[in-house]
Amino acid sequence: MTKLGLLTRGLLGTSAITLFAASSAFAGGTAAGTNVQNTFTLDYQVSGTAQPTIDNTATPTEFTVDRLIDLTVASSGDTTVAPGATNQELVFTVTNNGNDTQAYSFALVNEAGDDFDTTGLNINYIIDNGTGGVCDATDLAGTMTPYVPGSGNASADLPADAVICVVVDGDIPAVQVDTETSGISLISDTLQPTTGASPGTPVVADTGGNTLTGAAENVLADGSGTANEVANAGDHSATGTFIVASADLTATKAVSVFTQDGSGCTTIPGTPGAGDQYSVPGACVEYVITTTNTGATASATSIDISDVLPDELEFINAAPSGFTGGAFAQPATNTLCNGGACTVSLTGATLTAGAVGTITIRAIVQ
Repeated sequence: MTKLGLLTRGLLGTSAITLFAASSAFAGGTAAGTNVQNTFTLDYQVSGTAQPTIDNTATPTEFTVDRLIDLTVASSGDTTVAPGATNQELVFTVTNNGNDTQAYSFALVNEAGDDFDTTGLNINYIIDNGTGGVCDATDLAGTMTPYVPGSGNASADLPADAVICVVVDGDIPAVQVDTETSGISLISDTLQPTTGASPGTPVVADTGGNTLTGAAENVLADGSGTANEVANAGDHSATGTFIVASADLTATKAVSVFTQDGSGCTTIPGTPGAGDQYSVPGACVEYVITTTNTGATASATSIDISDVLPDELEFINAAPSGFTGGAFAQPATNTLCNGGACTVSLTGATLTAGAVGTITIRAIVQ
């Protein structure tokens, strides 16, 4: 399956992703380039006689609404990942808080100071379908447009107050361990709309003072989201984090003589023989396979354990403990293990974080 086909995996199970963008009461507002005119009238009398009205109807005061350049990049939150997982996703939103249609560019930063860098990063985006500031499952399942950072291309034009849903996906190195993190920042820069003059070029602030009328002038009023950009520069950024949740398994196998005379061999756990016990023919030996999940957050799943007893034994009994789920299989009691006839197995089991699972096997020495 392609990465684009996996863009919404893990996200469609939620009803919606609410935007975290801070909004101004004047977001959007009067469209840039609007000519605002105003007139007044003054009536007065002299000695009770009305005089001609004074007004500025012929020459009204006027000004042109300038272009507010403001945007907010927000992360929908961190994503828990497994070591070696591919196509893992972080979702961002880019909101046009200005008062004119703009295009945008996107860039990514693998942040320093974390534990590892995510590889194979890709950007795909889609304009929100207008569900009141929410990138919902319908948005994220829609036809995404791939974006290549640094390619000079621009996003689709975004009207004032509208939102772009941006999905960043990448691959997690297999060597990462539990609780390690990788921070990814999305930086978005404001561009001229693709349908206007100088399409797709970065927006810059007008200088030389306010001319009041004429063409709308660019006023950069964006904030700063991360250290990757500064305020009033036409760009904004936010950081999402991949957090590794990994099971860390260790496994050992030990053997001991349970009873020298073979008594109590069928009862697990039972009571071992007192004093020194020797592995003579007829003695009951006990194998214990111990598996420990030292991870702090993640369960180990699909655990398969198989043990084939040697020819010198006769299988008596076996029992698992500490695992959840899975299928446990063992030979019939008193099966001679000649030719690999005795296999004890646990398949499809789970061991939760911090848990210890064991398989105890009893057999008689032939």
